[in-house]
This record gives sequence, C-alpha cells and structure tokens, in this order.
Amino acid sequence: MVSALADEYFRLAHHDTTGKPLLHPRATGLGLAAALLGELLCTKKITVADGQVYPLDRTPPCDALAHATLDQLAAQPQHTAVRTWLEFLSTSAYADVAGRLWRAGHVRPVEGRRLLRHTVTYVPTDLLTAAGPWIQLTSILRRSEPVTWADGFLLCLAAATGLDAQLLRDLPPQAAERVKRLFVSAPGPTGELLAATAAAVGDAVLSYRT
Repeated sequence: MVSALADEYFRLAHHDTTGKPLLHPRATGLGLAAALLGELLCTKKITVADGQVYPLDRTPPCDALAHATLDQLAAQPQHTAVRTWLEFLSTSAYADVAGRLWRAGHVRPVEGRRLLRHTVTYVPTDLLTAAGPWIQLTSILRRSEPVTWADGFLLCLAAATGLDAQLLRDLPPQAAERVKRLFVSAPGPTGELLAATAAAVGDAVLSYRT
C-alpha cells in the first residue's frame, strides 16, 4: 500500500516474529525517514530536485503522521536540503512509525533491559502481516514480475540501507542485478531521494564503525 511505505519498510527492517531490528538504528532511522518522505512524494505533496525538497501541495494528508511530516517541511522553508531532512526526521522516525503501527494494532511494545538500558521492542501481532512486504518483494524478484512504484521504491530503499543482503540471500544472482538496475534507473525525484538516502547511510556506517 503506497500510503504506508514507512510501515512496510519498518516491517522489512525487523524480524517478523520477534520484532528484533535487522539493521543498526542509524540505518533504520534514515530508511524510515526516507520512507516518510516517499509517502509525500508519491502523493505529490512534495518533490525533490537538485538535492532539495520542495512542498507542492500543502493540503493536509488524511494520515496523521504524513500530515505532521508535511507540516514540518512547510514550517521550515529555509531548510530544503534532502540530507538535512533525512537527518532531522531520522531522529524521531522510529518512534513515529512504531506508534502508527501500534495504534493500528499491528505491533505491541515489549519492554526490557539490555546492558543496564531500558529497551522497547515492537513485536508484530500478526506474522502474515509482518512478513507481507518480505514475501511480496522476494516473490517479485524470484518470478521476475513487474514492479509497482511502491514495490520498486521499497526494493531500492532496502538496497540503500543495507537490507538487500538479507532480502537477496536465497534468491538467484539475477535478482541482485535487477535491484541494482532499479536503483540506477529510479526516475527524477525518486532517484534523488534514494541516492541521498544511500549517501547518508554510507556516512552513518563509517561513523559508527570508527
């Protein structure tokens, strides 16, 4: 579902049974931030050009989180760089998207402690729903099926954030080539958003490995 790109990416980035994250938190946050911008991009609320984000239609979206994201963009017209917005939105995107899924009944928060820190894991309430995006995308790649804009965006976002290694693990080599072609050929604003996300994740990976 196009309007829930960030929800679908959240599912991809977490184990479908335990809810454990599959990526480093920085990469997950940036991926979710990109997906939130993707929700506005696909509904033509914003566009991306020359590394900048521009609001196109300020009519409030029906979804509360999409509405809040658009309001933030509109309230800070002096900040237009895609990288700036990815970094800014990534600081709250995890909690925001998890909250949307929780309110919809798709996850339940489970509190715990790890290394003397309080932790919250969002455990899926339905295995089939949680695994849905993974099943959908791997099926498309395995069968060489046509992709919708939303599926293509999620495949490319998985590649941009490092999820593709797991997504492609049991698929033939042609699947990896197809994802690479999709990423390289992503059109206009979509391609710019994905490229900026990949660059931001790359920088984040370097920072937390050093």
